Amino acid sequence: MVQGNTVSAIGPFSGLKEVRKVVLDTMKNIHPIYNIKTLMIKRELAKDSKLRLQSWERFLPQFKHKNVNKRKEPKEKTVKKEYTPFPPPQPESQIDKELASGEYFLKASQKK
Repeated sequence: MVQGNTVSAIGPFSGLKEVRKVVLDTMKNIHPIYNIKTLMIKRELAKDSKLRLQSWERFLPQFKHKNVNKRKEPKEKTVKKEYTPFPPPQPESQIDKELASGEYFLKASQKK
């Protein structure tokens, strides 16, 4: 049985093919809102007697498939420093300097 531009199943299950298409596209990883929106537009166009016999292609949305690259682009390669297994030497503390010069053992009066 044909109603307007849509084909429906015979019996109480009207719109069964449309529902099937929504379910199959969902399994193909297409969001159901695209098909639901199209069905809503078709329902509104079927109500208008002037548009009922015309082509509805100009009113229906044309969704484009987007292949989004989910991998991040690598940043510019930085030049790595040469690997050394030993850390750089620690800078000498004030106490180390005093011990090396012998000032650490002097009394406060002798330092002045």
